[in-house]
Amino acid sequence: MVALTVTSDNPLVEEAFSWARKRALGWVQTDVAKGNLPSYWAGYPSRDMFYSRDVCHQAVGAHLLGLDAENFAMLRHFARSATAARKWYPLWAFHFDGTPAALDYRGDDDFVREIPAVFDLTWRSLEQYAWTGDRAWIDDPDLAAYYRRSVEDFVAGHDGDGDGIPEASGTGDIFVGTATYNEHSEAPLTVASDGLALHYAALLAVARLHGDSYREQAERIQRRYLDGWWSESLGRFARGRSVSGELDFAWGLEASWIAPMTGLTGDGPRTEAYLDFVEQQLELAPPANIEAFSYLPEVFFRHRRDESAWRWLRHLIDSRDDYPEISFTVVQHLVAGLLGLRPDAATATLTIDSHLPAAVGRLTADHVRVGAWDLRISQTGRHTTELTVHSGPGPLTVRVGTAGRTTLTPGETARVTSQTKDPS
Repeated sequence: MVALTVTSDNPLVEEAFSWARKRALGWVQTDVAKGNLPSYWAGYPSRDMFYSRDVCHQAVGAHLLGLDAENFAMLRHFARSATAARKWYPLWAFHFDGTPAALDYRGDDDFVREIPAVFDLTWRSLEQYAWTGDRAWIDDPDLAAYYRRSVEDFVAGHDGDGDGIPEASGTGDIFVGTATYNEHSEAPLTVASDGLALHYAALLAVARLHGDSYREQAERIQRRYLDGWWSESLGRFARGRSVSGELDFAWGLEASWIAPMTGLTGDGPRTEAYLDFVEQQLELAPPANIEAFSYLPEVFFRHRRDESAWRWLRHLIDSRDDYPEISFTVVQHLVAGLLGLRPDAATATLTIDSHLPAAVGRLTADHVRVGAWDLRISQTGRHTTELTVHSGPGPLTVRVGTAGRTTLTPGETARVTSQTKDPS
C-alpha cells in the first residue's frame, strides 16, 4: 500500500502532517515485543497500554495511515471484554499483549468504566466499516454481538427508571462507573449529555445494519434531549442530570461538546447559540489536558464553523504534544476534517465537502484509502475539487458539496466546481 501524503499552499499543513504521520506511526507496537496484539499506543506515554476511549478517537487517523489490522484487533479486544459478569461494560485498558491493565482493573466488579465508552466503541467500530468496507467489522461474531448488546443488554442492565437510558451511580467514582468522559467534574451526574450523545450515535450506526427500530430509539432520545434539556433563559443545553434529578447547565467539557459533535443537538438557532456558549467557555475555562482539545475540530467542522475548527486544529499542531491522541487526530483532521470526507465503502460512495479555512487555499491528499479504492483528492478553496481514482474494484460514486454526484472508474479523474463561496 502506498503511503498517504499531504501537500498544501500553506507550509504549516505540510509540516504538521509530516510530524503527525511520523509520530503516530512511531507509536505502533505490533511487532515491538513477542506476543503483542496488532496495536498502537493509545493513552499516556508513560503507560504501555491502549485505552478504549483513546483507540476510539484515534481510529480514523490510524486507518488513514494504514493501521487497519491494529484498529480491528484492539477494538475487537475491547468488545470481547464486555461480559455478563462485567454487566456488559468493556474493560478500560489493556497492555499490548492483550492482558488487562491492573492499574484500571481489580476484578470484574471493580474496574474503571464510563458509560460513553460503551457506545463510543460501537459507533467508532462501525465507522471503520464505513471507511474500509471490510465485512469483518460486521461479520465477526464478537463485534456483531457487542454492537447489539451495547444498545440492548447494557442499556437494560443499567436503566433503573425504565426510560431507555442507562444511569451511573452518581458517585463520580470511575471504579464504580461514571456517566461522562469528564473525570474531573465537581458535580457527579447520573446521566450526562456525552453518554446520551454517543448512545444516540451508536443507535444510528446499528440501525444501518439492523433496521428502523434502532433509528426510532435514537430519534426518541434526540426528541427527549431537544424538548427537555434546553434552557431558554440560559440559551444552552444541560450537560447532564445530577443525583437530585435536576438538570445541570454548567460547563462540562466533554459533557458539553460531544452532543453537537454527534449531531444530537440537531441544527438551527438553538445549536448555534449552544456552540457560542461552548466557544465562550473554551476561552474562559479551557480543558487542562491537551487530548481533550483533540475533539474540537470535529465538533466545529460538523457545524461548518470552519475557522473555529482550524483555530483548535492549529492549537493541536502548535502543541506538538507527545500524547498519542494528538498525532493521530491531527492526521484525521488535516485529511478527513478539512476535506470533509464521509465514506461508505460498502456502497461504493464518498462525500467530499470542503472545510478549508481562509488560511488554506489548496490541499491535496494522495493515496487516501476508502475501501479498496486508492484516491487522490485535491481541494481548492470551497469551490473546486479534483478527484483521481488510482485504483479500485469498480466504479466509485462521489458527491461533492452542492455540485451533485459523479461516478468514476479506476484510472479516471473528475474536476468538480460548486457555487460555494470561499472563506475570507
